[in-house]
Parts: sequence; C-alpha cells; structure tokens
Amino acid sequence: MGELTRRSPAQVVYRERADIKARRYNSFVMLGHFGSVNASEGPVSAFANLPIARKLMAAFVAVVVVVFASSAIVYGRLLVIEWAENWRVHTADVLEALEKARDAMVDAETGVRGYLITGDKNFLEPYHRGVNAYTAAIQKIRDLAADNPALQNRLDELNELAKKWRSGIAEREIALMAKPETREDARALESSRAGKTAMDVIRAKVDEIEGGERDLLAKRAAVQEHAFATAYRMTILGGAASLIVATLMGVLLTRGIATPITRMTSAMTTLAQGDNTVEVPGTNRSDEIGAMAAAVQIFKDSMIERDRARTELAHVNRVTTMGELTASIAHEVSQPLTGVVANAEAGLRWLDRETPDLAAAHRSLKWIIGDGNRASEVVWRVRALANKTDIEKAPLDVNDVIKEVIALMQSELISHQVLLRMELAPALPMVLADRIQLQQVIINLVINGIEAMQSVTDRPRELVILSGQDETHQVLVSVTDCGVGITAENADRVFNAFFTTKSSGMGMGLSICRSILEAHGGRLWATANIPHGATFQFTLPVNVDTAA
Repeated sequence: MGELTRRSPAQVVYRERADIKARRYNSFVMLGHFGSVNASEGPVSAFANLPIARKLMAAFVAVVVVVFASSAIVYGRLLVIEWAENWRVHTADVLEALEKARDAMVDAETGVRGYLITGDKNFLEPYHRGVNAYTAAIQKIRDLAADNPALQNRLDELNELAKKWRSGIAEREIALMAKPETREDARALESSRAGKTAMDVIRAKVDEIEGGERDLLAKRAAVQEHAFATAYRMTILGGAASLIVATLMGVLLTRGIATPITRMTSAMTTLAQGDNTVEVPGTNRSDEIGAMAAAVQIFKDSMIERDRARTELAHVNRVTTMGELTASIAHEVSQPLTGVVANAEAGLRWLDRETPDLAAAHRSLKWIIGDGNRASEVVWRVRALANKTDIEKAPLDVNDVIKEVIALMQSELISHQVLLRMELAPALPMVLADRIQLQQVIINLVINGIEAMQSVTDRPRELVILSGQDETHQVLVSVTDCGVGITAENADRVFNAFFTTKSSGMGMGLSICRSILEAHGGRLWATANIPHGATFQFTLPVNVDTAA
C-alpha cells in the first residue's frame, strides 16, 4: 500500500466543500432541475405545490361547504314557513268557529223575536239550536286556544255576556210569553231594547276577539312571507355563491393543473419536434407536475447530447427538399417555355415573309406573353405549394377551366394527331379552387394522355374529357386515352414522386397533381381501360356558398 498523504486543514475544508457541491449537482440532475429553473415563474404558491388529489379534494370541500351552509339556512326558513302555515291554519279555524258562534247567536236572537211576535212555540226551536251551536263553537275555540290564556279570558268574558243575555233577557221573555196574561210584559221588555243592547255588547266582544285573531293571522302571514323571501334569496345567493366558488376553484385548478399540464405538453411537443431550446415549465414545483417536469428535463438533456446528429440529419433533409423542389419547377415550367419557343419561331416566320403578316406576328407575341406569365405563375404556385403557403381559392366553373386548357393545348393536339372529344355536363355547380393550379392538373393529364398515345398507329388517337357529378354530388372530371395503358400494379404507383414509365419523364407531374387536388379537398386516381388506354379521374367538392 502507498503511504497515506497528509492533508492540511485548508485542504480538508476544500475537499468537503467540493463533495457538497458534487452531491448538489447529482441531486439536481436526478430531479431534472439542473440548468432549468425558470426565474420568470417566481415562487410557487402553496396551493400549486399540493398534490393533485388534495387540490381536487380542496375544491370539492369548498363547494360542499357553501352548498351545505346555504341549504341549512334555506332549511331553517322552510321550518319557519311550515310553522307559520300551521298557525295560519289554526287561526283560520278559530275565526271559522267564531263565525259559527256569531251565526248561532243570531239564530237564537231571531228565534226569540219570532216567538215574541207570533207566539208560535216553533220559533223556540231555532233558539235552542242556536244556543247549542254557540256552546259547541265556543268549546271548539277553547280547545284550539288551550295554550292561549289571553284568548281564554276573552272567551270567558264572551260567555258571561251570552249567559246574561240568555238568563236576563231571552229566558225571561220566553217565560213571560208562556202565560197569556204576561205576554204584554214580555213584549214591553223587548221594546225596552235591553235585549238589543245586550246582543250588541256580545257582537262587540266577538268583533274584538275576531280582530285580535285577524291581527295574529296578518302577523303570521307576514312571518311566512318573510320566510319565503328569505328562503328564495338564500336559494339564489347559495346558488350564486356555489357558482362563484366552483368558478374560483375551476380557475385555481385550471391554473394549478390544466394550464401547467398544457404548457408541459406544449414543451414536450416542441421537444419532440426537435427544438431543444424550449424552457421546461414547472421545474420548481413539488407536486406531480414538478415530477413530470423533472422527467421532461432529463429528456431535454438527452436531446442536447444528440444535437450534433440531429443537425446533420436536418442538413440532409434540407438538401433533399431543395433537390425535389428544383425538379418540380423544371418539370412544370418546361411546358409553357416550350410554348414560348414555338410561338417565337412562328412569329419570326410571319415577319420573314415578303409581306410580313403583322397581325399573325402580333398574335404570336401575345401568346408568348401568355406563356411567359403562365410559366411565372407556375413557378410561384409550385414554390407556394412546396412552402405550404395558402393558395388563392375562388369559385370556379370546371367546364370553363377545361375550355381554357384546351384552347392552350390545341397546337399540341394537332401536332400529335389526336382527336379530342369533350362531353361536359351543363350547369355544373361551382367549386372553390385555385384557377392556375387546376389548369396545371388538367394540362398534366392531357399531356400524359397525348404522350401515352404517341406510339399508337393501328387505331385513332382519341382523347376524351368528361365532366359531371359522382354519386356523392362532387364535381367529377375524367381524361381517357387509348394509348399503351397502365398495369394494375402501377395504377397507384404512378402518383409517387420520381416514379415514371417514360424514358424522358421525371415522375413529378402526377405526384404534384395529386397534392394539388388533395389540398383542395379532392382526390385523383387512375384505372386501366380494356383493351387499351387509361382513365385519370379527379373529384372536387362543391362550393357550399354558391350551391346555397
């Protein structure tokens, strides 16, 4: 073993500090915090640091507390309403019994007077019936007001007055009327108005009792109305408070859970797309989102380690894209440039005549301008398609676009001895498309059909263009040739970039056509004809605005 090295106290302290720094470094790397704390996030609130389960429980408890409190108040008011309603019914029963007592006294008074006037004892029956009804009504009131001493006292007073009327007036008058010699005394007693005075006092006492009960009824109705209003207000306030608390909890949960997760997923998406400069949010949290942020930070660190390989791969992809774009432009521009050369040569021939045909030369120059503009537009459109920029769509009549293309392709059709037959459906609905790109699609299909029939010598070279609508009411265009045709296995491969069956082709035309039509919401496909040729068809959706 080697000799132990003696360290000074300063070296020991330095070594301990280095160990502490190393441990901190390792812990930050393991937790995903190293080099990723976003100072802009600031301190994290205690609510944000709670586990997600506790956040949800806190929100639930807050809503339940508000709902319980408001429900308790409403329940208390409902009890008051029930109490007031019961007392209102009780008071109504008292008033009803009091009314029966009043009616009974009237019946008794009427019976006594009828007997005094007629002397007919049959009138005493209403009297006795009224007395009995009065006694029953008063007893019912006593039973209802058993816990009301004040009302019992007033009933005692009323009974005393009723007894005085019966014993001092009614019974005395009846007794006097029973003997013929004293009947005049009975009538004299009635004429003294003592009975009416006593009955008025009884009625006044009944009115007094009734007034007291009606006051109670009004007070209890007011209590019930107030309880109704309070319950209604508390229901509204409780609902509003529950909504406010739920909204507040929703905002807190959104800020504490949904928003951080959305930011986290956005950062993860950005990282997955290869951008490792994005800041990982939530690294200073201590909940589940913080743990997720730590994992994402580790993923980011691993991506940084592979940065050089990703850079090289991106460089290769850029080179490939530039090559594909160059081939596309060369292919699409070749047709209008050929027209420029042909029209320029024709213009020179018109000018080289002994008598120059200026009108024809002028026409050739206009065609050259048109072909030049078309070439420029093609370059711009192809570049826009490659850059995935928006295309300029407008409502178009497909039949008009077909006719414009055929007008440009007449010389091509004649020079290749191709018979053109068009069957265009009238009154087709408009489509929403880019005119230049739609022209390029039809031009490519027509040129492919012409070139496919170039080697045909045993039959007429016929090209058929049809337009109409398919079973889904989309606009359908087909271009049919009678050339060499395509095999079943190549029916879909012909739309792949750089795939071609022609010795001079680059295999970009049909691929670009399919991309254009798919960008318009349509599709393009090919089928083999029997016995010769092929049919290329495409569909475009109807423009909803113009169709409506």
